[in-house]
Amino acid sequence: MRTPLRPLPQILRARVEGGNPDLIEAENIRLRHEEMRERVRATAAQRIWFLTAAFCLLFTVIGLRMGVLAATQPIEPGIAEARAEIQAQRADIVDRQGRVMATNLVTHALYAHPRAMIDPIGSARALAAIFPDLDGDALARQFTSGRSFVWVRRTLSPEQRQRVHEIGEPGLLFGAREMRLYPNGRIAAHVLGGASFGQEGVDSAEVIGTAGIERALDQRLRDPALLGQPLALSLDLSVQAALTETLEAGMHLMNAKGAAAS
Repeated sequence: MRTPLRPLPQILRARVEGGNPDLIEAENIRLRHEEMRERVRATAAQRIWFLTAAFCLLFTVIGLRMGVLAATQPIEPGIAEARAEIQAQRADIVDRQGRVMATNLVTHALYAHPRAMIDPIGSARALAAIFPDLDGDALARQFTSGRSFVWVRRTLSPEQRQRVHEIGEPGLLFGAREMRLYPNGRIAAHVLGGASFGQEGVDSAEVIGTAGIERALDQRLRDPALLGQPLALSLDLSVQAALTETLEAGMHLMNAKGAAAS
């Protein structure tokens, strides 16, 4: 209930005492205005505190999210499922004498974060000069398309990695890889078969068998419990090398298209 500006008891008392009733009304108006100002001030203070708390909470959440992103390695969307562990290692294959027929070679993949690049067009041209099979114009379009991630090369030689490093572009990054290496070339290739990359992430890629022993015993070669135990075959590398040399000489002598031995 609002207090009347001219309450009758006060007016009557003022008249009896010879006071001015208008002063009573003016004082009541002043008190009412002060009460209204206090209510407005309290409401404004509550709103300010609420907005301050909301902004502090929002910036705290953003800061925590940025910290998590900064501490997390980038993963290419669609290449590997989130939090999926990639088994990158693979056991060696040896002959009956323990000589290596298939092993792993440490190499690197090359990818780009275009949004972190200083000179995307210049970097694309420099990469095309290092890798003649790359289209510099197409690479420049990818770097300037607004994408956050671009694969450039799945494998690099040490010399190529050094040349890319010399470009000095912070948006070009390297990811560790292990690729399959056959130190004896084509000897026993029909038995060993081959391997290729399977599931990939920026830091690792699984190597899976695609033919021959590599495919037939793929699970054995990728078993984490057996990585330190090479797979021993009954083949003898020296016999295979001598047989291959003899067959190639016979093909050349007879002008044959192929040769086989048992």
